[in-house]
Amino acid sequence: MGKYPIGSLILAGGHSSRMGTDKALLPIDGKPLLYRLVQQLSNLTQKVTVSVGTTQREAIYRQCLGDLGEKVGYAVDRYPERGPLSGLHAGLSSQPEGYLFVMACDMPNVSEELFEKLMSYNNSRVDVIHVMGQPFHALYHTRALRPIEAALQEGDYRLLGLLRRMASIEVALPENICSNLFTNLNTPADYEAYSSEG
Repeated sequence: MGKYPIGSLILAGGHSSRMGTDKALLPIDGKPLLYRLVQQLSNLTQKVTVSVGTTQREAIYRQCLGDLGEKVGYAVDRYPERGPLSGLHAGLSSQPEGYLFVMACDMPNVSEELFEKLMSYNNSRVDVIHVMGQPFHALYHTRALRPIEAALQEGDYRLLGLLRRMASIEVALPENICSNLFTNLNTPADYEAYSSEG
């Protein structure tokens, strides 16, 4: 069980069209990327939920997670085919009231230092606590469901646009953390570069 009294959410329901293969299943150090993230977040948070998009994807991810899969919750999109916003909506809808730490499945790095800094603001009564310009590696409160649902119904699926609609706190990146924390593995070139860095 994790150190902190909060749950976490991994958004993993996308099509991975630029990568050409499911990003969540990319091998990193011999394990699928999703497995690595679930392992890291299980050490930090009480429960990990994976936003899977569809029930078919849930079955694939359960298999990929093996022994970890039994400890994980899964959330299926209620607004299918609408990008990360629908995964965020599904994940938050599956949680009790409070904050949830949100990651994307193509972000291989988790920083406990930044997590702790975000958590230091979790009594702020805002919808989201994040680093400027970064919608992920952030805390979202379940009260953010209202503006998220409004954006989905209006057809505005931009995450950075959503951040501007919500009450938020922008946290400065701690000095000892480099900006590659927010690396996304979107393309084969991104994956190759990350893998070669070791």
